[in-house]
Amino acid sequence: MITEIRSKHKKKKELLALILDVSDMQEGSFGVTEPSWSLQVLMMKRRAGHVVRKHMHKKIRKSTKQPMEALVVIRGAVQASIFDRKGILAAKKRVSAGQCLLIVDGAHEVAIQKNALMYAFKDGPHVQDKVMV
Repeated sequence: MITEIRSKHKKKKELLALILDVSDMQEGSFGVTEPSWSLQVLMMKRRAGHVVRKHMHKKIRKSTKQPMEALVVIRGAVQASIFDRKGILAAKKRVSAGQCLLIVDGAHEVAIQKNALMYAFKDGPHVQDKVMV
C-alpha cells in the first residue's frame, strides 16, 4: 500500500512524501518512483528460490536538483511531520516497523515514538545541504 502526502495548497497539491507499506503487497517487483526522480525505489516481494540474475549497472554521470530521502523503519516507530517548502504542515504520520517514508520534497521532522532502528537513504554525494526551517 502507498499513502501519498500532499501539500495543502488550494490550487496545486504538490506531492511531498510517500509512506510505503509492503505488508499487503502482491508477489513481484513494483516501481514506486517516477523515472525522473533522483531516488529510485522498488517494492519487491519474492518467494524462496527466486533468483535475481547476475547484473550490474552502467556508470553514467547523474546530477540532481531536488534531493530526496528515504527512511526505512526496521524496529520501533516514528512520527513524521511533513511540511511544504513554505514550512506549512501537510501531515503528521506514524511510520512503523516494515514501512518506508520517502520524502520527495519540502521539509520534514522525525520524532521517535518507540525505540527505533532505521536505515536512511539519500541521493549522493552527501554534502551539508540542510536548511533548518
